[in-house]
Amino acid sequence: MSVQLPTGPWLRTRDAFPALNISRATLTRIKANGWFHAGTHYLRTGTGNTSNLLWNIDACRKVMAAMDAPKGGKG
Repeated sequence: MSVQLPTGPWLRTRDAFPALNISRATLTRIKANGWFHAGTHYLRTGTGNTSNLLWNIDACRKVMAAMDAPKGGKG
């Protein structure tokens, strides 16, 4: 079985959130809300829940560009 991974830089979490210009909490929240998908936007380096993640920066940027700005505020 062959798996084709998206091209582009893959960074560890500690390097990914600064590269995306967001906080670690925001990266985690976007993933938890279902915007990022395993195998496309991130990979787990092991089988455990605490294993490291590698993030595809280009794929993440595409998703973030398509996200709507938060609604609300004054106006």
